[in-house]
Order: sequence, then structure tokens, then C-alpha cells
Amino acid sequence: MSEKKNQAFLPTEKKFYGWWIVFAGSMILFVSSGIGFYSHSVILDPLRNLHAWSKGTISAAITLFFFTNGITGLILGRWIDRYGPKWFLVFGSIVFGACLYSLRWVDTIPQLFAIYLIMSLGFCSTALIPVNTLITNWFIHKRGLAMSIANTGLSAGGVILVPLTSFLIIQLGLDKALLILGSIYVLIITSVSLLFIKHRPSDINQYPDGLRQPHEQTIENTDKTKSQMNVWTRRQAMKTMAFWSIALAFMLALAGQIAYLVHQVSFLSQYLGPQKAAATVSITAGASILGRLVLGLFVDRWDNRHVIMCCVLFQGMAVITLAFYDNIIILYMCTLVFGLTMGPLLMMQSLITGECFGIPSFASVSGSIGLITMPGAAFGPVIAGMIFDMTQSYQWSFILFASASFLSAGIIYFARPPVFPGK
Repeated sequence: MSEKKNQAFLPTEKKFYGWWIVFAGSMILFVSSGIGFYSHSVILDPLRNLHAWSKGTISAAITLFFFTNGITGLILGRWIDRYGPKWFLVFGSIVFGACLYSLRWVDTIPQLFAIYLIMSLGFCSTALIPVNTLITNWFIHKRGLAMSIANTGLSAGGVILVPLTSFLIIQLGLDKALLILGSIYVLIITSVSLLFIKHRPSDINQYPDGLRQPHEQTIENTDKTKSQMNVWTRRQAMKTMAFWSIALAFMLALAGQIAYLVHQVSFLSQYLGPQKAAATVSITAGASILGRLVLGLFVDRWDNRHVIMCCVLFQGMAVITLAFYDNIIILYMCTLVFGLTMGPLLMMQSLITGECFGIPSFASVSGSIGLITMPGAAFGPVIAGMIFDMTQSYQWSFILFASASFLSAGIIYFARPPVFPGK
């Protein structure tokens, strides 16, 4: 039996295209995260100062952005599984870029909310669900390594594009900065999608991980590969302990993570000034690159649950420390620790979802989980903004979100791969 398993796959006879998919995914996430995710913290104060709106109001618009992103993921997931992500990436980039540029004309709160609502549709189409669906389709045994490399684009976007956003706003003003950033978003994502994206290895007669089948039925010769081919319906997935463990744990963890990221520049500006505070976003993102790449070398051999537990515990400790200390060295150290855990954590949600629910239904199940996790990400920033408006401090919000991170560490323990109901 072991000999049969050892012969299950042989190296492919032609160059494996999956690593081009990894490159393309990294470039897409570089842009969508740097402009569509991280830059909210840089745009928040300029919008607030321009219109004399409160932080709670701006944060509420960002909350709507993330909440709508979760609902959109539920709908898009099934379509991406069926039709592939290429055209969703193209049209999503156009929608996001147009909305970002339209912020320059916003002068009422309803307009602000409407733009963020539509912008979230474009962001969801160009972010983690389509990219991680591609990685899940193209890799099984090397999925952790491939996803760590592709998701490096998330952090690289923060390192490069957040300082660029800050520079453009200061030097050119908000109007011109938004035009440039929107153009970058459309041009890069559209070009990469049209040139490189292939939905599945079978589209070009290849197999996951760059392996090939020496004979028929080989796909069933390894238990792990076979389980990855199960087709889960949303109803079946939602009846499992794994689904709810993943969803609830990441809802709590992302609430603290997104809240801190959105308010990071505003919080640190109190002690470091606007320019240095914006630079800490690069430190956070740079640390997340390091954390993700180092973890990618080993994660395929470790229990995903244990990795996630470590990430959320360290995230909570960094945030709770920031609640009580304002020493500059401690501020930078906590920023570094937060980044080291943030990078792996964003990747681990997709890895553990893929491990539990496989390839054919990955986007559909991810979208369903996202509907539950995104309210945490959505309401985190607005809760932090409202607490600040009431107390003129971030201390209580940081205590709250650190506690949420600690709680998520216990919940994720129950996310074991479930038995497929068809068996």
C-alpha cells in the first residue's frame, strides 16, 4: 500500500504554472491591501479634517465597507468557484478605483456611506477570496508555502503604498492623491489578471503542486488529496464544529486587528507625530512579511490550530500593552510584535478553511465564513472610534479587543477537519 502511495504522483513533465499564479496573486494583494486595506488609516484624518466629521462617523463608513465586504464574499464565493476569479478581479478593480477617486467629491455623510458601500464590492472582488481560491486550487501539499509567498503581497502593500499614500496626500493634496491611487489600483490588477490568471491546473492540463498522474484514479491514492476533492454545500459546512470554530475565532481576532490597523496612525500620532506614525504602518507590514515568510517554511508540517492560537495570543499581548504604556520604545516594539502575528493570522484563516473543506467549495465556504468574521472586522473600527469620542482615549477599546483575541485562542482549538457527510 505504501509503495502505491509513493507512486501516486510523479513530477510534471513541463514547467509548473502554479508559481506564476503565486506571483500574480502576490501582485494583486500588494495593490488591494496597500490601497484598499491599509490606507484607510492614512485617509481617515484628512477626511475628518476636511469636513469636520468625528472619528466615529468616518469609522462607521469604514465599518460599512468591511461589513458589506463580508456579505459580498458570500455571494461572490459561489460564482468564483464556478466561473473563476479573472473577470471579477478586472471589474472589481475598476469599481474600486472609480469609487476611490469619487471620494474627492464627497461633501455629505450619506454620500460618504454610499461611496464606501460600492467601494467594498470592488475590494471584495480583488482581495483574499479570489486570490486564496487560486492558491487553494493550484496547491495541496505545498499550499502553506505558496500561500505565504502570495500573501506577502498583503504586507508589501502596506510597506510601500501606505507611505506613498501619506506622501501624496501631504505633497499633492487629497484630490490628486486619490486620482493617482485609483489609477494604480486599476492598471496593475487589470494587467496582472488578464496576463496571468488561470482558474485551475486542469485548464492547462496540469495537476496541483506540479505533479502528474501516472495512471487513472491516482487522485484517490492519498487520503489527504482525496479529502480535498470533496464538494461541500454551505448547509453541510455550517453543520460542522470546524465551520463555527473558524468563523467565531476569526470574528473576534479580526475585530481587534482591523480596529488597531484603522486607528494605528491616529493613535500613534499622539506620541510620534503624523509622519512617524504613518511610518509605523510600514514597520507593521514589514514585520508581517517576515512572520509570514518564516512561518511558510514550516506551516505545512504543523497543526494549523496551534499556529493560530500563538498568533492571536501574541496579538492580544501587544494590544493590551499598548493600552497601558506610551513609552516610545514600547510603542515600536508592540508595533513590531503585532506585525509579526498579523501576517500569519491573515493567511491562516484561508489555510485552515482549505484544510477542513477542500478545493471545489473553498470560495463558497470562505465566503460563508467571511459573512460571520467580517462583522467583527467591520464593527471593530467604529467601536474604537466611538470609545475614543466618549473618552478621548483608546485604552478601553484596546483592553476590549485584546480580550477578544485571547478568547479566540480557545475557540479555534475545536477547528478539526470534519468528516464529509457523504461518507
